Amino acid sequence: MLLRGTAIVSLLTLVSRFLGFIRDLLVANLLGASLFADAFFVAFRIPNLLRSFAAEGALTSAFVPVFSTALFRGKEEAREALRRITSFVLILTTSLTIVGIAYAPEVVSLIAPGFSEDPSKRALAADLTKIMMPYIICVSLIAMLNSALNTLKIFGASGIAQVLMNLTLIAGAFAAMPFEPQQATIILAVSVLVGGIIQVVAQVPACRRAGLTLKPSRKVLSPEVRELTRLMLPATIGASVYQLTIFIATLLASTRVEGSISWLFYADRVAQFPIGIFSIALASVLLPTLANASAASDTERFNGVLADSLRFTSFFIIPMSAGIWALAEPITALLFERGAFTHNSTLMTASAIQALAFGLWATSCYSMIVRAFIARKDTITPTVIGIASIAVYLVCALVLMGPLLPSESSRLITSLSNAQRILSTMIPVSLELGHKGLALASSLAALASLTFAIGVFSVRIGAFPWKSFLRSMLQSLIASVVMVIALRETLAVFAVPLTACLLGIPVGMIVYALAARIVSSQELSESFAVIKRVAKSRLAKR
Repeated sequence: MLLRGTAIVSLLTLVSRFLGFIRDLLVANLLGASLFADAFFVAFRIPNLLRSFAAEGALTSAFVPVFSTALFRGKEEAREALRRITSFVLILTTSLTIVGIAYAPEVVSLIAPGFSEDPSKRALAADLTKIMMPYIICVSLIAMLNSALNTLKIFGASGIAQVLMNLTLIAGAFAAMPFEPQQATIILAVSVLVGGIIQVVAQVPACRRAGLTLKPSRKVLSPEVRELTRLMLPATIGASVYQLTIFIATLLASTRVEGSISWLFYADRVAQFPIGIFSIALASVLLPTLANASAASDTERFNGVLADSLRFTSFFIIPMSAGIWALAEPITALLFERGAFTHNSTLMTASAIQALAFGLWATSCYSMIVRAFIARKDTITPTVIGIASIAVYLVCALVLMGPLLPSESSRLITSLSNAQRILSTMIPVSLELGHKGLALASSLAALASLTFAIGVFSVRIGAFPWKSFLRSMLQSLIASVVMVIALRETLAVFAVPLTACLLGIPVGMIVYALAARIVSSQELSESFAVIKRVAKSRLAKR
């Protein structure tokens, strides 16, 4: 069930990601890495950061254990719990939206203090923020409903919603093409809000099949809501480590050369592909499975499911990361290099992709282990690990990015510059990697998070599945090295981006599968077994 549910979500996510790349291609062609692109991406990250705090991060982390416990008592109990939590979520996200709109200029200055040097850039980002802030209401409802449906073993509704969202954004990009850049960015912002509304509406059919309703309850301060709030408070940081590092990266990148924010954004979009296709899909299925096992006190099932998730994470994410590292430049050129997106932007984005690729495996494994803590209603441990990870990221970023000049208009930048000078006296290594340093710092922080999580897991929960974890990791790593060698040879012959990608991707997959077979990968055999079962099931239905 774990792999089958993951396969369903992954397939829909693959379609959504493909459409997302088309969307990003259109935005890159429209805005490139200009000040308009920087303003749009900063504004878009503000509701997404809040979404991570209040929706896909903290809310999902807290909601699934609470909903699973209610479901264990009966479906009617779970239905009422959902209605009461819906009321709470609407109040919370509406309040955040109002505050965000009212203080949009201040929020922009906090996230991108470098924009203070350009008043027109700051004003545009603030206007875009006001337009997109209500998106947090929509995406919070979607995250909650998707969690409930996954717990009931109804998969795919969220994937369909993502597809519709990207189709809406693509339509918005096409609609913006005849206009000047400033007007185009406003049209893109409006399409984000429209897409959020469409996503919520798309959840209705699946909710009806599951017997769920979004009708709010008047009983807001219920035991379920109190339990949700208790779990959400620490989970706000613990489940949002990645978004917080993105926030810090955006803040620091706003002080670098124009285009740095955009290069990091485009790089993140590509690097997040394997996480979106597999890790997030697996995690969305894993958390309800672990929560149900925890509610039933089934320790053997709990440990087995976690071990399986880590094995398959290594099997899929390591080669995906290696492939993205090897094909970073042709992928970037193929996706974005046209219109306002120059070859220099391709090189800058590709270098950031390679730096981010080193941390994708650690990020994915960490997210699986965090689900184990959350399923046991322990959101404090991920919070502590998250805080430590953010500290590691900030130190690494300040060491790797190069000198940070003080700013007369931002005390925060001045404080960070002073901290950087202190670090330079403590740490002899000092590089000037610019935006690449920010990306590499993210990977180093991910490795630190995974190390912390494994250590705490061994102490707090029980024996970590070292044998299966290390076996899968080493086998996947060996097979991936062979794959990268084959890809480098392919790129040496085929330099055209389209040809390099069309040949490189299937060559990489075939070489990895053969190498995995040679090293006797158990995950390869199990994956083929699942494919055969699904194929036989489909043929039998016909």
